[in-house]
Amino acid sequence: MAKISFYFDEMMPRKVAEQLQKRGFEVVMAVDVEMVDKDDLLEHLQYATEHSLTLVTQDRPFAGRANELLYHAGVICWTGRQNDIGGMVIALGVFGENHSLEESANLVFWLK
Repeated sequence: MAKISFYFDEMMPRKVAEQLQKRGFEVVMAVDVEMVDKDDLLEHLQYATEHSLTLVTQDRPFAGRANELLYHAGVICWTGRQNDIGGMVIALGVFGENHSLEESANLVFWLK
């Protein structure tokens, strides 16, 4: 089973990505791959899926819409405080340690 790698949309803080990378996770940030101001479903989710990355967002409406799609590499929606960097790092780290890419495919997870 493949280890989870994350794709952070524009809503996710770089500090969280850096901390997860220190813990051995691959994290791709939308701003680093020229995916700024792109459509959530048609471009962000497609990019993440094509690169076998679980998309991480704080955009609840988008996550709800993604739940209706049949094929993607998984979506995690952070529903806690937007500035809770430590909470995000812990929750995503635990998630990544306990879920594989295959187990996350086509599902939406709500973390806080």
